Amino acid sequence: MDDDDDARCLHIVEACVGLCGCCCRINFACLFIGVALICVLVPPFGVVYPVRAAVKDASVSRLALAGANGTALAYDLSLTVSLRNRNWAMRAEHSAPLDAELLFAGRRLEGARLADAGMWMDPRRTEEFRMLAVSSSPGFALNGDEAAEFARETVAGVVEFELRLTGAFKYRPVHVGGSRRLDCPLKLPVAPPPSPSSTGTHFMSTVFDKVSITCY
Repeated sequence: MDDDDDARCLHIVEACVGLCGCCCRINFACLFIGVALICVLVPPFGVVYPVRAAVKDASVSRLALAGANGTALAYDLSLTVSLRNRNWAMRAEHSAPLDAELLFAGRRLEGARLADAGMWMDPRRTEEFRMLAVSSSPGFALNGDEAAEFARETVAGVVEFELRLTGAFKYRPVHVGGSRRLDCPLKLPVAPPPSPSSTGTHFMSTVFDKVSITCY
């Protein structure tokens, strides 16, 4: 092999090395772009954060045993339910109605529909719904065990209720989601009667004003 052949072989090798280097740079650039796209798209679209619910405040106008035998529960409550869409880029759509139930000792006292199917919340937005729960006269009839439970909790200083939320959500545009049930524990502190001659149970007028009660 003469000098010209050696030179031609050297040029071929250099060309191959240059081509390989170019391909490596292209592959590295594609890899970098792919990783960047994953970092940009996965947090807002690849991870779904379920809607979070809380009770923001509860106003109690009346809550006491009533009726001839003291076995009926008279109540007048107002609750604010807050829903938070925590996702960065996906809106949360109600794929089923959002219903709320107020329970005492596991028994349903009151129910309300807070949102219809098809309503939605934009990303990073909070919606609030007001629920009123007012008993009819003379009150909600309790059985003996339920009336005794209310009396025991009154003596202990805290009456416990539960707000139950049921619904379903889809997160657009990825269309994932499902049904949800959330329970919100409501503990209403008993306030002393204003005078010895007063009857019934008395409560603070705004029990949870500006306090968030998380629902699980």
